[in-house]
Amino acid sequence: MDRAGQRIKNRYWLRLLIIGLALSFISGFRWSKEPGEFQPVQEDEIAERYCPIIVQAQGIEPEPGAIYYRMAYQDKRIFIAYHIVWAYEKGEGKGLEKLWNKLFYTGGLKLQKVIFGPSDVEAIELVVDKESGEIIRLRYEQEGHQGIERSGQELAGLEKPYFEVTTWNHMFELISKAQISGKKVYNLKPEYLTEELWRYYKITKKHNHLLSQPRAHFSWELLPQEKPKK
Repeated sequence: MDRAGQRIKNRYWLRLLIIGLALSFISGFRWSKEPGEFQPVQEDEIAERYCPIIVQAQGIEPEPGAIYYRMAYQDKRIFIAYHIVWAYEKGEGKGLEKLWNKLFYTGGLKLQKVIFGPSDVEAIELVVDKESGEIIRLRYEQEGHQGIERSGQELAGLEKPYFEVTTWNHMFELISKAQISGKKVYNLKPEYLTEELWRYYKITKKHNHLLSQPRAHFSWELLPQEKPKK
């Protein structure tokens, strides 16, 4: 095989390697569709009352820069989604994951921006009972993009949740106020997530494929004009 043929062969295997690594590491969790009808609302006071406190230990970068929210009513429940924004992801990990991050994802080709959009945006959902004002459900992503749902007695007496960011790609762990000692605490005021901001951060995409993935969100958040056309 001549040199030109060898280069073509090498590029072919390099593409396969990149695609294989991408399939292994780009595995964001997607929540199932929430049934029923929803009435979108903008209620800043309610959003601020329940807005999560974000906690970060040393070594987690960068600081969260903003929290945006969307809200909807459904019968006797209030649904609130909080979108926390960090300016960037600093890719860490071990072994192949660290190599992938350095060469392709957060460094090198910077595929993270290509695949998802500017900054890093993660989501937390709260469901509140209208009559009692109690939080009756929490949903968020844990390390490894594992979708976590908490409800019932787990949330008894919870007035304002504390979430610790535990990984370089900003996954969460629900903690108590007693566990924040020695860590950085961010009590950010939530702003409404407008249609313009939704498009800017590319929360959803017109077409989904390997290099164009939706960001963390919940089905009920989409405004009528943002829903994909059938």
